[in-house]
Amino acid sequence: MNDEELAEALREVFPPVPEHARALGRAAFAWFEPAAALATLTSETVAVPSGVRGGGTRLLTFSGARISVEVEVCGREIVGQLAPPSAAEVVLRSPGGERGTRTDEAGSFALSGVPPGVVSLLFRLADATSVVTSWIRV
Repeated sequence: MNDEELAEALREVFPPVPEHARALGRAAFAWFEPAAALATLTSETVAVPSGVRGGGTRLLTFSGARISVEVEVCGREIVGQLAPPSAAEVVLRSPGGERGTRTDEAGSFALSGVPPGVVSLLFRLADATSVVTSWIRV
């Protein structure tokens, strides 16, 4: 069996990859930040006030080697703070694109209108290092 026959046999066994899956794969490489340190999700709780319907507020903590991020997700809003407090550009990444804000002097930030689905936060710190959170579903 030559290479062309092998390729044809593989095409018969495996169906073609849908275009939306190929687009997601290409987007995943566009989001890649090789120099960014990963802050992984280490804690998640849901706070639901008594007598209130709905999902409540999610409290998440992402921990990295040098910095941690505490995040509150309520509906389509994300409010958070870097610990220790740091000046940073904050980039919200999602399949729909990127948008950002900056932390204040206390390391706090807020993002409204967060799209539903998976999101990740990228922090470009003042010392030219970057930290990226693992992906979460909003």
